[in-house]
Amino acid sequence: MFRIVSYVILIQMDNNNKHFEKALSDMKDNFAGRDGIKHLADLGYSMQEIRENLDFPFPMDKIGRVLWDYYVSNETILLKAPGSGAGSVNSRYIRKTDSYGKQSFIKVTEESSEAQQITWKKAVFKNNHDIFQTPFIGESHAFKTFLESNSTGGPDYVSLDLGRLKSRKSTEWVSFLSLLSEDTREYIEFMPWEKSITSVYHLIDERMTRVLSRLEKTGYMPGVFYFALRDV
Repeated sequence: MFRIVSYVILIQMDNNNKHFEKALSDMKDNFAGRDGIKHLADLGYSMQEIRENLDFPFPMDKIGRVLWDYYVSNETILLKAPGSGAGSVNSRYIRKTDSYGKQSFIKVTEESSEAQQITWKKAVFKNNHDIFQTPFIGESHAFKTFLESNSTGGPDYVSLDLGRLKSRKSTEWVSFLSLLSEDTREYIEFMPWEKSITSVYHLIDERMTRVLSRLEKTGYMPGVFYFALRDV
């Protein structure tokens, strides 16, 4: 009987230790990690650079989850198409250039009641919206020309259907990742796109421009874009 009781106590102690370790891990995430991840992301660090500069070890997929929530909150990622109710009415975007010349858009809350909504124009880069169809075969710099022809200075968004592709975990997903440069590949690979069962809409910032430029003339180039016609 004593042995049985001791075994039960040990199991309970082990479970308690696991709960404690999980609580400690969650606390580290909330207090030591999340703010640091968001701060380093705002400085333009890649996901690998963020990982290397954190005080605590964070796996890449956890960094991706933090960035996902952060980018959804600041409208770098929209879960609905621009103009369909996603995003703040009283907000505007300013273009920021860091010390390395990288440009990005930052959402600024507008206190004035006279703030107006952005008017959006939907444009299609190719006739077929399916990301598995190859656009503009044989053309060079078609994407750059497309952006220059449609953008009025941003903010602009691209529709991404990566959740469906990532969930398959197939050779197509591996092939897609192989087309990207290292820093953009880690961003695409470890962001939890599968959290959305439909397309998401990503701000066309400096990193996303590099992603799209890499995908030009491949079967994985997205087709639907939203361009701001008038900033607030």
